[in-house]
Amino acid sequence: MTKGRGLWRSTGLRLAVFFGFLVLVAVLFTLSLVYIQVSAVLHRNVDRQLQQMQERLTLQYAFEGPEVTAQTIRQVLHDGRDTDLELVLLTTPSRRYLAGNIDVESLPPLATMGAAVSQLNLSAQTVHARLIAHSLPDGALLVLGHDLRELRDIESTLATASLVAGLFSLSLALIGAWLFRHELGRSVDALHQTITRIASGQLHERVLLENTPDDEFARLEQDFNHMLDRIEQLMDGVTHVSDEIAHNLRTPLTRLRLRLQAAHDTAPGIADLRGALQSAMHDIDDLSRVLDKLLAIAQAESGTRRAPFAPTSWEAIGEDVVELYEALAEHEGVALLWTCEHPAPVLGDRHLLAGALVNVVDNAIKYGGKGAHVEVCSRVFMEEGTLWSELVVRDDGPGAPPEAIPALGQRFLRLRPELPGHGLGLASVHAVMRLHGGSMRIEPANPGLRVVLRLPAP
Repeated sequence: MTKGRGLWRSTGLRLAVFFGFLVLVAVLFTLSLVYIQVSAVLHRNVDRQLQQMQERLTLQYAFEGPEVTAQTIRQVLHDGRDTDLELVLLTTPSRRYLAGNIDVESLPPLATMGAAVSQLNLSAQTVHARLIAHSLPDGALLVLGHDLRELRDIESTLATASLVAGLFSLSLALIGAWLFRHELGRSVDALHQTITRIASGQLHERVLLENTPDDEFARLEQDFNHMLDRIEQLMDGVTHVSDEIAHNLRTPLTRLRLRLQAAHDTAPGIADLRGALQSAMHDIDDLSRVLDKLLAIAQAESGTRRAPFAPTSWEAIGEDVVELYEALAEHEGVALLWTCEHPAPVLGDRHLLAGALVNVVDNAIKYGGKGAHVEVCSRVFMEEGTLWSELVVRDDGPGAPPEAIPALGQRFLRLRPELPGHGLGLASVHAVMRLHGGSMRIEPANPGLRVVLRLPAP
């Protein structure tokens, strides 16, 4: 009993049973309607035949008299057509038998208008018949009827066929419910088992896909696997970031503590104490900038840090950033150039996109070195039927080793540790471009590097 109640708690089973019940009700309703309509048609045909015979015999009685009418009745009862089902009685005005196959004494009380089903004793057997009585002008009585045995046999056969069809439909409904429950249970159980294994820490587990890509559950399982891939990727990223943070923050924190410890142990004068405190504040500010960059990257990757996307262009963003960095580039001895091949319209958060470009330009100036040329260019590019808006930042500096280029954009990666920075600039650019459905591509420019920021054109 407990097991049965447990099965009934299954949503799939309840849906399957409900579906089967609706199918069964629909079939039974259809069969009942067919039975009622066929039975009504058969009864109407009998009534129409009785009415036609009554009109014909009534006219003959009026114009040719009772003897001719009686002779016609005898011929009708012996013509070989439905003779075992036809019932006729013609009496005299005094209600004596004149012609027919019904005894006057066995005749039940009948109304003289309309047909009715009555029980009739006929030839030592009782039959149910459809009878219609008509009083002739001279007081004679004409009774016409039809034995309902054959009609009821037809109705019985139809009812039996309906019952068999109903049972067959019930069997199909039960089989369909079982198949529905089995298919639904198979897909849901696969998801449940995978979720259970993942909850136990096996993040590499995936739902085994069937070879039916058009099936709704197959698409659900595929989307579920994609979600798990993304979750595993994010978890790996969190683990990597945590390790990198622990590794990269340990050194400045240790340096900060040693300086404060030295200032405490040596009991310096006011000037030395001020210098130690200033160095400590510089290290604290440096750590704060690192944490702010990590927070910005995390918010960009999760999509929580952005304004509603609005139409803008790489041309407008590029002009503003180049104008902002012209003075810094001149101070560093770098020539910063802006060219616009196309306005390159985009849809996005202008503040985040400008911040991404700032990081790329800042890196190009810093790593390009004195005497380098940095060119910023906006353009559009068609690839495989899709129009892309691109912003290209190219420098002719020393560049980077070819084997190191694929790793550029990883958090805390610094190819030249002697230069200021934390190795988070390109990581934030990568996160912003992914947030906008675009990409960042870094490639050798021979000499220097080329950074391409690509977004789909609206």
